[in-house]
Amino acid sequence: MRKKKWVLSYLPPLALGLLLLLVPLLRDVHLESALLTSVLICFWGGWKSVRVKRQNYSPLIRKGVLSVFLIFATLFLHGLINDCITFDGLLIWALLPMPSLLFGIAIGRFFSSIKIPYPTFFTVLTLLIIALGVWLFEFFRLPQVYYFNHVWGYWPGPIYDDEIRVSASLIWFRASTLLWVLLLWTLPAFSKSMYHKVVILGTSIAVLVILFLQPNLGISTPRSELQRQLSEQKVTDHFVLFYDADFYSPDEIDYWAQRHEFHFEQIVLQLEIDWPENRKIESYLYNHAWHKKELVGAKFTSYVPVWLEQDQLHIAKEHLEGVLKHELVHVIAKQFGNSLMNASWSIGLVEGVAEAIAADASDVSTLDQIIAAEQPLPTTDQMKSALSVLGFYGSASAISYTTAGSFVDYLLQNYPADQFKDAYPNSDFESAYELPFDTLVSRWKAQLPIEAVDSLDQEVSQYIFSQQSLFQVSCPRKTHPIIQGLDEFQFHEANLDPEEALAVTQELYQAYPDMNAIKQLWAKNTLRNGNPIEVIEEVTTSDSIPSLHLYKADALFITEGYTSAASYLSEIRTEFLKENDVMLSQSFDVRSDSTNWQIFLNARYKQQTAELADFVSLPEPLQWLLVDRALLNMDEQTITIYARILIEQNTNPTWFDTQERLIDLLVYYQEAELAQLWIDRLKSLSLRERYQERIFELEQWSDFNIRD
Repeated sequence: MRKKKWVLSYLPPLALGLLLLLVPLLRDVHLESALLTSVLICFWGGWKSVRVKRQNYSPLIRKGVLSVFLIFATLFLHGLINDCITFDGLLIWALLPMPSLLFGIAIGRFFSSIKIPYPTFFTVLTLLIIALGVWLFEFFRLPQVYYFNHVWGYWPGPIYDDEIRVSASLIWFRASTLLWVLLLWTLPAFSKSMYHKVVILGTSIAVLVILFLQPNLGISTPRSELQRQLSEQKVTDHFVLFYDADFYSPDEIDYWAQRHEFHFEQIVLQLEIDWPENRKIESYLYNHAWHKKELVGAKFTSYVPVWLEQDQLHIAKEHLEGVLKHELVHVIAKQFGNSLMNASWSIGLVEGVAEAIAADASDVSTLDQIIAAEQPLPTTDQMKSALSVLGFYGSASAISYTTAGSFVDYLLQNYPADQFKDAYPNSDFESAYELPFDTLVSRWKAQLPIEAVDSLDQEVSQYIFSQQSLFQVSCPRKTHPIIQGLDEFQFHEANLDPEEALAVTQELYQAYPDMNAIKQLWAKNTLRNGNPIEVIEEVTTSDSIPSLHLYKADALFITEGYTSAASYLSEIRTEFLKENDVMLSQSFDVRSDSTNWQIFLNARYKQQTAELADFVSLPEPLQWLLVDRALLNMDEQTITIYARILIEQNTNPTWFDTQERLIDLLVYYQEAELAQLWIDRLKSLSLRERYQERIFELEQWSDFNIRD
C-alpha cells in the first residue's frame, strides 16, 4: 500500500511532462519548459516545506528532484527522438528548476522555523511577490527586456530572437539564488553558534556584493548603465542620442540625428499629435545587434519600452535605416495609448500602426499589394485574430505586422486620425468608428489593388506569408551549426574585426567544404584579407558556381597579372555565361580590361572609390558599385562628383536602391538642386508603386532639410 502511494505521488509530474509534449515550444528541453517547471516546483516546494515534521527536509528535496527529473526525462526522450536536444537547453534545465526548488523550500522552511502564524499563506505570498512583484518593479523601472528571477529563473528577451544561450550572467544570478537559500536556511539559527553567525554574515555580504554589482554582471541594466556604456551624446530639439564614438563618426551621428527629427515631424503630423514642450526622447544607438543583446537582451529585435515613463528607442547600428521610423511610431503613439502600458492591448494593433506609417514591409511592393497577392483575403475572424495578443504570436510576426499594417493604413487614409486614436487603446473599433467591425474589414478589402498585383508582388507575399512562427517550427530553439557560424561571422564583421571574421569563415569552410554558399563566403573574405593564393588552389574545375571562378580570376589578377586572369576569365565566360544572364554579364563587364578590373578589386575588397578621370569611362555596373562605396564611406565630395556625372547619363532603375541612397545623402549634404534633379529624373520613369512611395519620402526629406 505504501509503495502504491509512493508511485501514485509521481503521476502528476509524469502527466505534466506528457501534457507539455502537446504544446509547441514547451515540448522542448529548453527555456520555456524549464521556466514553467521552475515556477511549479518552486511553489510546490514552498507549499510542502511548511508541513515537514522534525525538520527532516531530505525526503522532500529528493521527491522534488525526482519530480523535476520525470518532467525532464519525458521531454528529453521526445527531444532525443526528434533530434532537438541542445547543450544550452540542458544547461538551462540544470540552472533553472533545481535552484528554484531549493529556493521555494528555503522560503517555506524559514517561515515555519520562525513560528509565524499561517506559514503557508506567507510562503505563497512571498513567492508571489518575488515572482510577480519584483518582476513588475523591474519591468516598469528598467529599460532592459531580459529579466532574472529567483522563482522562475530567467527570461532572455524577445522570443523572436530565437537563439538562446546560457551566459555568465545567468550563472552569477543562480549562484545568488543559492546564496539566498543558504541565508534563509541558516538565519533562524543565528543565535545558536558562532559558526551560524559567520555563515550568515558571509552569505549576506556575498548577496549584497552581487546585488551591488548587478549591472557589471549583466543581471540588470538601468538607464545609468546604458548611458555609461554609450557615453557620447547628441542633443536635438526632441531627442538625446546616446552612442559609442568608436562605432559612429560625427557625420553619421549628425545624419541620424536629422533623420530622427524628420521622422518625428512626419509622424506627429500624420497622427495629429500635439507633442508636449521640453519632452525629450532618449535614443540608444548600439554598436551592433550583439552589443544590444549584451546590454538589454534584444538582439535583432529593435524595441521601444512604451510602458516606461521616459520615452526611449533601442536600435542597433545596422538596423537604423530599416526600423527607425517604425520604432519612433511606437514612441509617439504613447500619447494616445492606454493608461497602464501607454499602448494598445492589441499587440497586432501596436505593430500595425507602426507598419502602416513606416510602410516598409517590402522595398518593392506596397502593404496593400502584399495583402492582395495572398488569396483568399483574410476573413473578419482572421482580422480579429491578427489584432489580438494570441493571434499575433500564433503566426509569424511578418504576417501579423503586414496584415494589421494594411488595415490600419486604410483607416488612417480614409477616416479622421482621432477616430483611430480612440479605437487604439482597447481595440474598440465599433465605438470609435460607429460602424460594425466587419463593415470596416469589408471596406478595407474592397479597396485592395487586386488587379495591380504582379508576379513580383506575389513573390514577396509568398515569402512573407510562408514564414513560420516559433510555435510552428519543429525544434525552434535548436540552431544549425552553420547558422551559428554565420552569426559569429556577422558579429566579428559588425565588431570591426576582419581577422576574426576570416577565421570563422575558414572554420566553416573546413567543416563544410562542399557547400557552395560557405565556399563563396570563404573565398570573398580570403581575398579581402590578402590571401589570393589560397583561393587559386581551392577553386577547381569541380566547382560549378560561376562566382567561385570569378573569385579565382580576381586572385589570378592579383598574383599573376591581367594576362593570366583574362585568359582564365575567357574560359569561364564560355562555360558559364548564358543568354539573358544580365548579372553574370555585368560581372564580366567590370573585368573587361586591366584598368576596370583594378578599380573593381579596390572597390570590392578595399572599399575604395576611383578618381574622376577613371570614373567617367567606366561600365555602368562599376560606376554604381563605386557610388555605393562612396555612400558607405559617407564621402561627401566624391558622392557629389559622382552624382553630377551620372545625372548627365541615362538613368537605369536597376540601380534604384543606390540612387535612392544617393539622393538621401545629397539632401543631407545640402545639395538641394542636385538632389531635386535626381528626384525629377526618377519621377519621369515608369516605376513600381512602391518605388513611387519611396520617391515621395525623398521629397518630404528634401523639404524638411530646406526648411531646417
